[in-house]
Amino acid sequence: MMLGSLISVAGLLALASALPAPPGTPPPDTLSSSYPVPDPEAIMSVDPSTFTSYKKGGLIRSGEQAANASITKRWTCSTSSIFTWGDSDNGGKGVTINNADNDWRGFYIYHNSCDNLPWKYIWIAAGQTKFVSLPDMFQGRIVRGVDSSMLSGQPQNLASWFEITIDSAGVMWGDVSLIRGCDGGILIWNPNDGNAWKGFTQWILDGAPNGAYDKKNDGQWVLKYTENWDGSINTIPRDWEIQKVGSQYVYVDDYHGNPVISSNNGRMASYWPAGRA
Repeated sequence: MMLGSLISVAGLLALASALPAPPGTPPPDTLSSSYPVPDPEAIMSVDPSTFTSYKKGGLIRSGEQAANASITKRWTCSTSSIFTWGDSDNGGKGVTINNADNDWRGFYIYHNSCDNLPWKYIWIAAGQTKFVSLPDMFQGRIVRGVDSSMLSGQPQNLASWFEITIDSAGVMWGDVSLIRGCDGGILIWNPNDGNAWKGFTQWILDGAPNGAYDKKNDGQWVLKYTENWDGSINTIPRDWEIQKVGSQYVYVDDYHGNPVISSNNGRMASYWPAGRA
């Protein structure tokens, strides 16, 4: 009995030491939030038939600049990343990120086709919501992660993606994509237009069939990409995600569902439950 207790305590200490930590000491105002606590059940209770969903809409996805000469690249890939504890919210374009996990978590914002380093990143305390401003005509994604992987200069695409495009009219287009992997749920919604929503919050990382998993750079096992770079499909993880989530709520591949929503004022909200960063 004593040995079992010692092993249990040792395990807890090892787990605690392995948890990611924010860079430096956060200023006091990062430990409070002026945003209402999201209610994911209420958001997801909105009938999808009451709002418009799109196969793609105005979304510009990573890699499309190279494939489509009519799409102009509007940025230079970052050689260093901007850190923020949260941007000032003056009603401009951007997203709120609610960290619904049980500890500090890092979130990394990438421009499309710039995989080596994020443009901007933020650490958020458990239960807190922070705002990240985005520039006009932004095209990119937000993913969860840890600094040791995401700031290493090596691509870490294996993750759930919150994809975002802000078009020339200031409309934000968004979706949750599992095409490049799944390390946990993401719920996105438009709080200014009847809570039109996409994504999921349930835990789907355990119990998948053999062949559904891959390892992130930091050693975490997550669901693998559903599409190879040549467009061929990994059916085992894709079919698991269709079964557990549904293609109407997330991109499981480029061929199923209508998982995109829009926001006319260039803003969306997001909720990130526990995942494997």
